[in-house]
Amino acid sequence: MQHPENSKFVDTSGTHAGSAAVSVVTSHHGELAILTVAGSLDVLTAPALSEAVGEALSKQPPGLIIDLTSADFLSSAGMTVLIAAQEAIAPSGWFGVVADGPSTARPMRLVGLDQAMTIYTTLEAAIDAMTDTPENRRNRIS
Repeated sequence: MQHPENSKFVDTSGTHAGSAAVSVVTSHHGELAILTVAGSLDVLTAPALSEAVGEALSKQPPGLIIDLTSADFLSSAGMTVLIAAQEAIAPSGWFGVVADGPSTARPMRLVGLDQAMTIYTTLEAAIDAMTDTPENRRNRIS
């Protein structure tokens, strides 16, 4: 598996008996930090995402995108990490989640997270929305 330049790969496969693996790959688009999650995001694997979020935010990016399009399960523990990430970057930065489908977007809608954070259906849409243009600067979270 290849990872973009300047990326970090965290793999928890084999570390939790009875739990599916999760990987978190950190990459950048300009100054935006992008965390791509693959596998199951549950109570045992959510700390890997939390750690990656903390590391990404330590560099104070203007925006953070968490891409869940390759995740096959999203538990309440994973959603808690998403909420914490949004709270950590606010109010000065952008935050978005890429989720589409029954494994990720549906549970987020069921608990109302689509009302509390911006959810995009594609990574490209999230990047476009967070690109630092004069129009987007006016719409930035303040």
